Amino acid sequence: MKIKKYCAYALIASLSLTLTGCDSSSKKDKADKETKKTVVQKDEEVEIARNQGVDLKEGDVAVDVNFDDDKTDGFTTYINGGKAKLLGEDGKLVVDITSCGSKDYANQAYWDGFFLCKGAVYTYSFDISSDIDRQVEYRLQMNGGDYHAYKGEKIKVGKDVTHFETEFTMEEDSDPAPRLVFNMGLMEDMKEDPGAHKIYIDNVKLVVKDASNAQVMEGLPIYNKVAINEVGYLPNDKKTVFVQSKTDTKFEVIDRETNKSIYEDKLPEAVFDPATDEWIQLGDFSQLTTPGSYIVKSESGESYPFEITDGIYDNLYKDTVLMLYSQRCGMDVNVESVPEFSHKACHMDKATVYESDETKDVTGGWHDAGDYGRYVVAGAKTVADLFLTYEDCNADSDELGIPESKNGIPDILDEAKYELDFFFKMQDEKTGGVYHKVTCANFPETVMPTEEKDPLILAPISDAATGAFAAVMAKASVIYKEYDEAYAAKCLEAAKKAWDYLKDKDKYSGFYNPKDIVTGEYRDGIAEDEVYWAAVELNIAADMKIDLSKYLTDRVSVNLGWADIGGYAMYDLIEADIKGSDVAKEKFFTQIDLLKDKASKDMYNITLDGKYPWGSNMSVANAGMLFRMAARITGDKEYDVLAKEQLDYLLGANVMSYSFVTGYGELSPKHPHHRPSQVAGKTIPGMLVGGPNDAKEDPYAKAVLYTEQEARCYADSDQSFSTNEITVYWNSPLIYLLASSMK
Repeated sequence: MKIKKYCAYALIASLSLTLTGCDSSSKKDKADKETKKTVVQKDEEVEIARNQGVDLKEGDVAVDVNFDDDKTDGFTTYINGGKAKLLGEDGKLVVDITSCGSKDYANQAYWDGFFLCKGAVYTYSFDISSDIDRQVEYRLQMNGGDYHAYKGEKIKVGKDVTHFETEFTMEEDSDPAPRLVFNMGLMEDMKEDPGAHKIYIDNVKLVVKDASNAQVMEGLPIYNKVAINEVGYLPNDKKTVFVQSKTDTKFEVIDRETNKSIYEDKLPEAVFDPATDEWIQLGDFSQLTTPGSYIVKSESGESYPFEITDGIYDNLYKDTVLMLYSQRCGMDVNVESVPEFSHKACHMDKATVYESDETKDVTGGWHDAGDYGRYVVAGAKTVADLFLTYEDCNADSDELGIPESKNGIPDILDEAKYELDFFFKMQDEKTGGVYHKVTCANFPETVMPTEEKDPLILAPISDAATGAFAAVMAKASVIYKEYDEAYAAKCLEAAKKAWDYLKDKDKYSGFYNPKDIVTGEYRDGIAEDEVYWAAVELNIAADMKIDLSKYLTDRVSVNLGWADIGGYAMYDLIEADIKGSDVAKEKFFTQIDLLKDKASKDMYNITLDGKYPWGSNMSVANAGMLFRMAARITGDKEYDVLAKEQLDYLLGANVMSYSFVTGYGELSPKHPHHRPSQVAGKTIPGMLVGGPNDAKEDPYAKAVLYTEQEARCYADSDQSFSTNEITVYWNSPLIYLLASSMK
């Protein structure tokens, strides 16, 4: 085996970062008379980068792969309707093809782990042969967006080994994480599938021929050393500034209108933070309550602008809810803030039940994330968060701007109902079990939802989906009774039917993708928590007297994730104060105490314990929800402060000074992994991205973040699906946090 990689610091998001600014006279203010001020994105672009980069030289090797060890050496398959597998054999990569499918890329072998510099001239070469005469397409392409080729063509191959070599100039912006591809599906010159055959590839090499005009790939951005909540604060909020310094002595707050210092205080001794590899000093300016627009300065720099005012979160709250509306499937969607997101009804065809001929109407619901799959477990968490927002935060506005607005029902319940109506269709009429998800077999291209045309597949019924379904339907029967008794009764009937499917099982199984479905798995190896949640909600809704002790096992955790979901059950049980609540309360507050301890040890007051998993921002938002729940149960205001500190982190009070919500804050995501955003070339405000992921689980993140400390493992690129995707169930805990912070 021989593999060489030439690594570099790469400039994130097309070699520039867009900074955004405060604008109190935004279009949103004109459109919404109820709200007061907001922070929106400006068109101004500011390029910021560290003073470090990598210069190419003639002869530098970007890719050099042979297969002398009889292994596949980093090559991977992407299968979209074809059938093939990779082998290392006789010193070559062997692509063993059984079916060519219906697309030219139905069988794809690819390799990641190199970069391309604008202006550089490269020589690309490989050896290739095939059992049959056919075409193969080679591509050096973008690994995201529209996946277009920087260089590629279809070439004829046969039994004789062909040494192919070509020269090309990288004309486009430098790409820190492109993809090297061989497409071996059904080519346009094939009248029919040629049947089983093998293709042999060897000596794949990409070398810099001329670097004289190559542009230096600049380094990662310089992040602000003075961090605050960039959206701002209510007058009486706790207000903390985080300064990355070991030696600063003081900070001051500057009124942006007068440019005068109106508050000053000393900074305490710095504390080293391993998660960020920084010395951090904290300053408190909670005494400043005067409405206005400000920045905070210290010897190390200044913060981004922020505001102090009543109603500071009103617009943001509205936009986070409208994000859910923009994700609706199966209806005409009109997004006024960004018309490019509007579309006609999508995914209207019936779905086929996996491994059967049965078809079923499952129209409606929300597109879960950056693609167009719809998932019951993810949707159930989202609905649960909306229900709690309504119950705990008096979120009863009927004027948020969805089609159902001004119908006499709070919009947040209308939005939840749109998902519940889809849930009804996901229940199997015969058994009461609930299908786990509906997607195509593969992820869609970078297209709007109406352009995803592949057949829809209903993945198998799962205990996790059935339990989550039963829980939210039971709770819905209580919530909607005030507004529509018939609908509430329908919800309860569906919940009971799902419970009948679950109640007599000796063992509950999770969900794993069938082998020929590669869309988001939402793997859930433990379903006991969903079953416990269902039992709790049915006891509350219908006094079914289910023995909860039978279902509250050690496998049920106090969390609010789509997989570990027991926290919803315990909180509702405590609030209902019925049998089983004492045990639930003890377990609930054991977890709260653990989270409180973690927050006390973290320099940014969050509960991640220095570990940043995929969707770390959801973990932060969920912790904020749990702290709000604890405050409601106990009346202890300390929990309210902890909850608000989780929100502060999400809105900019972090080591990167990043507001992780699109359109809000001076520095916020502009390139989320979200197909409508990618197609439109812009994004709507109010979407929470996943945030730092220290495992760097996509090629782009691996390329640009390989030297970064855990807390900085975030890249604002639509190629970075492991750090910069959005989901409905990441937005929903943010909705709760905002609603609970607005009062």
